[in-house]
Amino acid sequence: MIYLEVPFKEKDLAKSLGARWDNLSRKWYVPTTLADNLAPFERWLSSETPAHIPAQTPQPSAETLNEEEKGISLSALLRGVQSALRRQFPGAIWVIAEVSNLNLNRGHLYLELSETNDNGQLLAQCRAMIWQSQAGRLLERFKAETGSDLAVGQKVLLLAEPSFHEQYGFSLVIQDIDPAFTLGELEANLNAIRKQLVSEQLYTLNKRWSLPADFFRIAVIAPPAAAGLGDFRADADALQKAGLCEFTYFYSAFQGDQVESEMLAALDAIASLHDAHPFDALVIIRGGGAKLDLNQLNLYSVAARICNAPLPVLTGIGHERDNTILDEVANRRFDTPSKVVAEIRHRIFQQAQTAKQHWRQIEQAGQMHLHQWRHRLEQLDRKIHQNSRASLVLWKDQLEPLKYQLQRQGQQKLQATERRLQYLQQNIEHQVAGKIARSKYDIEQQQQKLALDVQRALKHKREHIIQWIAFILSSGPKTQLNRGFAIVKNPAGVPIKTAVQAKQAGRVQLQFVDGTLEARIDPDTPIIKPE
Repeated sequence: MIYLEVPFKEKDLAKSLGARWDNLSRKWYVPTTLADNLAPFERWLSSETPAHIPAQTPQPSAETLNEEEKGISLSALLRGVQSALRRQFPGAIWVIAEVSNLNLNRGHLYLELSETNDNGQLLAQCRAMIWQSQAGRLLERFKAETGSDLAVGQKVLLLAEPSFHEQYGFSLVIQDIDPAFTLGELEANLNAIRKQLVSEQLYTLNKRWSLPADFFRIAVIAPPAAAGLGDFRADADALQKAGLCEFTYFYSAFQGDQVESEMLAALDAIASLHDAHPFDALVIIRGGGAKLDLNQLNLYSVAARICNAPLPVLTGIGHERDNTILDEVANRRFDTPSKVVAEIRHRIFQQAQTAKQHWRQIEQAGQMHLHQWRHRLEQLDRKIHQNSRASLVLWKDQLEPLKYQLQRQGQQKLQATERRLQYLQQNIEHQVAGKIARSKYDIEQQQQKLALDVQRALKHKREHIIQWIAFILSSGPKTQLNRGFAIVKNPAGVPIKTAVQAKQAGRVQLQFVDGTLEARIDPDTPIIKPE
């Protein structure tokens, strides 16, 4: 390769003339295909510029083979392939491919690139790598310009140098990535979906719905742990707690392979609930995202379902400059989830203000009617009062004779009743006096009988007590001694009741009616048991 000394400000000119960039040596060089004519590159040639032409292993031809040789070795064949590849592609070239796999290992980024046709059939596939010295810079620039990391499924334009090794096979060494190409592919995909929806007359279908003047029940689709969902719920929960609006949440992935299936499942669930208990609107929200991340929402199937949704759809996907197809086909698009709930809150408050104004108008009209009817009632009250006084005088004149007649008849009735009451009182007093006299006589008889019974009982008890006293007195020790009994006591004078106690005492006292004797008991004397 013939290297060039190209100033930075002239790199575009050198590139347009066919010069290529060698990322390893960090220099521009002239491809082998242009080495025969260096006139366009003379201004950048230098006598000190090293020119290195890599050694090439010639491929064996049929004429060089001996008769005994049946072929060449595999390594020789592969070295021939390597040489032919270097001659055909002496430097890096721009390649369009889709990233099908990524693997970061010890700072090196290993990729699998592929190409498919419109039917999804695989046309080509190969390995590629970005060495550690280049990986950090290229990936950071790609993320800075696209807003997203290099990821599987993205279509990219790569400056890659073909490489072939006898043991590891074919691969591409990536030297640069064009972020503008990837963004352009995303826009092309968005345009294709947009044209299909327009051709099927679905693109503006959801905009036929008018937003309600007030919201009472809203369905929400959001990622489970999105920051934008927290901002949305800060106001939504306050509205729901106040009983102004009910929010029902459905969760779906907004990035990754599950976006389409989970989003369609959420829309199916909302449609089923809407048939039974209609929602006023459907809100689709998430936090801010990179442009490449937002591209995962550009799905025809989801956009078509939103177009055909039986209620207005509001989006707040969290980005101000970039649109998704969901934003375009929705009834209303908002930059952030907070702005969606702010619009809902504004409409609810506006409707409340309108209702409050209507209430004030009704109240004022009611007070006016109340004042009119109060004035009318006062007039009727005065008229009724005047008529009632005239009627009162008339009826008073008519009732005066009746009053006199009623008083006279009442006095007669009262006198007759008083005479009847006196007769009844005398009769009751006579009957009561007779009954009291008989009861008094019966009580006196009972008292006399009771006194006699008490006296007899007292006399009987007294005689019984005297008998018991005599019996007790006749049962004393002295009486028993007179009968011939004796009392046995120990030397301390305590009565002894058993023969065992007497034998243990040794000496005993025998008390008789006429005196006391002392006796000694032989310990060997046997105790004779009573028969």
